[in-house]
Amino acid sequence: MPFLFIEAPSRLADTNSPLVFAQSVDGHTVSHSGTAAAALIPKPDKGTVVSLVLPVQAVSWHRVTLPSISLKDRPKVRAVLQGLLEDQLLEDPAELHLALAPDAAAGQACWVAACKQDYLQHWLQTLAGQGIAVQRIVPAFAPDTTSSTTLYALGTEESPWLVVAGANAPDTETGTSMLALPLTAAAASLEVVAASPSNTPILAEPAVYQIVQHRLGRAAQLLPVGQRLLLAGQSAWNMAQFQFANSGRDKLAQGVSTGLQALLKAPQWRWLRWGLAGLIGFNIIGLNAWAWQAQRDLANQRAQIQDIFTTTFPKVPVVVDAPLQMRQQLQRLQKESGSPTPASFEVLAAQIGTQLPSSLAPTEIRYDNGRLSLLGLPQDQAATQQWQSTLQEQGILSQWVDGALQLEPATPHLVP
Repeated sequence: MPFLFIEAPSRLADTNSPLVFAQSVDGHTVSHSGTAAAALIPKPDKGTVVSLVLPVQAVSWHRVTLPSISLKDRPKVRAVLQGLLEDQLLEDPAELHLALAPDAAAGQACWVAACKQDYLQHWLQTLAGQGIAVQRIVPAFAPDTTSSTTLYALGTEESPWLVVAGANAPDTETGTSMLALPLTAAAASLEVVAASPSNTPILAEPAVYQIVQHRLGRAAQLLPVGQRLLLAGQSAWNMAQFQFANSGRDKLAQGVSTGLQALLKAPQWRWLRWGLAGLIGFNIIGLNAWAWQAQRDLANQRAQIQDIFTTTFPKVPVVVDAPLQMRQQLQRLQKESGSPTPASFEVLAAQIGTQLPSSLAPTEIRYDNGRLSLLGLPQDQAATQQWQSTLQEQGILSQWVDGALQLEPATPHLVP
């Protein structure tokens, strides 16, 4: 499944402002990346999952404890969040977009992400105006208490930023396990930076690679911007909630597609993929073996029938259809011995006469070439149609030909 990741600028800007984007055919490697205005970003093909990545400067993080309410009642949940965050936010909660963490549960503490509604709406509409529909909204970085501490340097030469993420990177003001601040020389004196082990990785984007090494006095590893967007897209977060939520059908299809993609590509499911491949392979081998045995049994049966026929009728030079030729030979023997065959006039007339209803009386009877024709019968009457069904059960075929009901045995026959 292909993916397209687009990072919005950190503030409202003109629709022609450059956007960073990255493409991936499998969600694990970057196939193409670059910077372009929305109108010049490659249009996604059908089935491509488009994710809008919100920069670290545009998202704030808050820790709340949810009351025991149903999280499916979205309007009520949003109203509750606005009340819980009223004292934590510097702006009117009604003007912000709020999003719950993927693991949010009623009665439990969870993270809430916040960003400006007009900012998010602006970039969603800008992309939609260029034929790019966004399915997911993900933060560039999110609180993470499970991974080790990592330093990220990103941005531009004019506006470099430092992000400290991981279990040992608390922000004392918000309580998050993530800290984002301008990358200045003073950043090196921060306790979380100064106290970090010398082997703590510093991942730097190309534009700020030299700056971070100079200002922090430590070596850095190069992190392409496209790779950073790919890592953000692999997050479980999806801020497309409440007024920015996709339709239920879109979310279901996206969830199924994401799950299928993980099953097909994720390393932790490799053993299951091998197991399924082996099971399918064994089934294919078994089906082929069964089909081969069935064909062999059928060939043996045909050979046995042919042997019986050639033994019984050795004068027949060529065997094409043993059952049909055997039936014809038996009828020929009956004819030569004077015995009536199923197509004889006597046999047909006797068989039909015992089944003919009293309400049906033919005006004329003709016999020719093993077929008995009855004229003068009403074709559309229910009694006639019922009689034809009875004859078919008795092995006699019937059909209307030029107003006459033509009867003959269902099995192939020789004309007496």
